[in-house]
Amino acid sequence: MLHLDELEEGLLITHRNTGLRYSLIDVSDEEVLLSPDQDGLEDLTVPIDLFRAEFISSDRFRSGGRKGGRKGGRKRPAQPAAAPTGPKCKGKIKKMVRDRGFGFIRGDDGKEVFFHRSGLNASEYDSLSEGDSVEYVVQEGPRGARAENVKQAAADEG
Repeated sequence: MLHLDELEEGLLITHRNTGLRYSLIDVSDEEVLLSPDQDGLEDLTVPIDLFRAEFISSDRFRSGGRKGGRKGGRKRPAQPAAAPTGPKCKGKIKKMVRDRGFGFIRGDDGKEVFFHRSGLNASEYDSLSEGDSVEYVVQEGPRGARAENVKQAAADEG
């Protein structure tokens, strides 16, 4: 069983039953956010008790349990695809849930779409605020539409 003091961002995690691998994105007292190592899968939010019972640390078996010790031959977590494909849209940040790393955008077409900080770089996420105009690419996933590559829109209106 995983202990909370063993968890750190970037830790590789494997589901006991399926063998699917994930990178640890965020941990709170109630849940864990995981990003899949395989292409085509969505991020996964798991209640902390279920996470501790059903996942194991992949790093423990590859690096002898040492934190942060990267070995040369080890496979690194999957990097985001070069550029998300899908319709390019414009909209405004409707809501930010900073403590959980996600938010919602209301597109110029009136549709709301979810976005997660894992879909953009950290400095871009930190610079976003509710009401900001943004550009993004819509991707379809198992849980529906999701905004990727979210960036502040150029202020060329006027």
